Order: sequence, then structure tokens, then C-alpha cells
Amino acid sequence: MSQLENDVKLKQSHVVRVPKAAELVSGDLRKRIVRGEVKEGSTLLPESDMMARFGVSRPTLREAIRILESEGLITVTRGARGGAIVRRPSVSVATRYVSLLLQASGTTLSDIYRVHVLVEPAAARVVAEKFSKTAPPILRKSIADGIDKFDSDFAYGTAAARFRNKLIELADIPPLSLLMGMLNSIFASYWASATVAAGRQIDNSQAKRRGLRSMEKLITLIESGDGEATEAHWRKHTEFVKRAMSNWMGAATVIDIMDEH
Repeated sequence: MSQLENDVKLKQSHVVRVPKAAELVSGDLRKRIVRGEVKEGSTLLPESDMMARFGVSRPTLREAIRILESEGLITVTRGARGGAIVRRPSVSVATRYVSLLLQASGTTLSDIYRVHVLVEPAAARVVAEKFSKTAPPILRKSIADGIDKFDSDFAYGTAAARFRNKLIELADIPPLSLLMGMLNSIFASYWASATVAAGRQIDNSQAKRRGLRSMEKLITLIESGDGEATEAHWRKHTEFVKRAMSNWMGAATVIDIMDEH
């Protein structure tokens, strides 16, 4: 390769993309919304005022508005009293995007369960060590829901998934709750479907009762404040369930479950 070709390649590798005006405008507004400088439910300034403020044309401003609308940060209403109404960032919007990424990468539902196997026991330990008084009543309500839905495999499976998701939430680690929250709707649908699939082939009532007893034992361990024992019990539980449900987890992907629900 000649020196000239090397120089051209070097220059191309250092090309910096200049943001479009619409991206700059949407970026400014996005920061104001996320920081709370523009309150949820309030309406953005009229088009003419924002055009003057940012020094952009109407098409550029409308492109910026469309960007924010696609991100779920504003809702545009039409008509004489219409406008761009500000919304706070939503987990549901992020969940939809994460679902698309998981679908595109061929993520299986077994992969998602493996994440829970890693996270839940550690979360249980944190709950036992820090929230041994406040967490048990909340978890017992989730168990009561499972008992109430015992005869419906789908409803029971959903309740069991919610118990596990609640356990993670109770660890009170905001980033973890946020990240796992994006998987929770997928996990709940998946777990309910897997429970139904098992119930069609075997009498799974004994397995469901065993699951409820294990949840009760978990709560008892949390009340004792013994983080190590709590973590060990729930790791054993999740691994056992993984083996027991392997026949019904299969190779189903995220897109399979999202298409069904």
C-alpha cells in the first residue's frame, strides 16, 4: 500500500460525523426532559417560539419532535389546542427495544432463565441481610396469589414469576431493578407458558406445591437474616427448577413468546 493510500485511509478513519440540526435540537430537549427541567405533562413551547429559540426551520424542528416522539418522551396531539406533551422516560419503551434486540440475536427463553438463576440467589441474600423485617410480608402476598391461582397453570406460572421478580425488586438496587424489569414481562409470559406446557403432559400439581413450600422456606430464611443460607437455598431451588423444566423450556426464542402474547 502506497503512502498516499495510507494517508487517505488514515483521514477516513478520523472522519467525525457532524450531527444534524434536528439531532442537536432533540438532544437539548431530551436533556431538559430527563433532568426534570421540563415537567411531565407540560406542553413544549409553540413551534414559532422554538424555531426562534433554536434558530431552525419548521421541517428541522418537526424532525426533532418526531425523534422525541419515537423515544416516548413526548406525545403529540393535533388540533387547535394540540401540542407536544412531555412524558417521563418509560421502562415499557425500553423493554420493547430490548425485546427487539433479543429477538434479533436469537436469544432463547432458556438464556433469560439463566440470568434469573444468576441474579435471584444474590438478590435473596441482600434481602435477608438488609430487609429481613419488611420483605417477608410482601413476599407472602405473592405466595397467596400463587395459592389462589393454583388450579390455573398459566395464572400460577405468572404468579410464580412475579414472586421471583418481586424478590429482585426487594433487594433495592435501582440499576438491577431497572435492568431486570426490562426482562420481567418476557420472563413472566415465558414462565406461564412453560408451566402450561408441563401441565399438558404431566400432573404438575405436586411440583407446584413443592415450589410453594420452597418459597415459604425462603421467606423463613430471610426472616432469620442469614444471607448465606438464604442464597444457598434459593440457588438450589433455581437450579432444581431449571433441571425439572428443561423439557419444556426447549429452544423457544423471545420472538416466539412475544408473538403468542
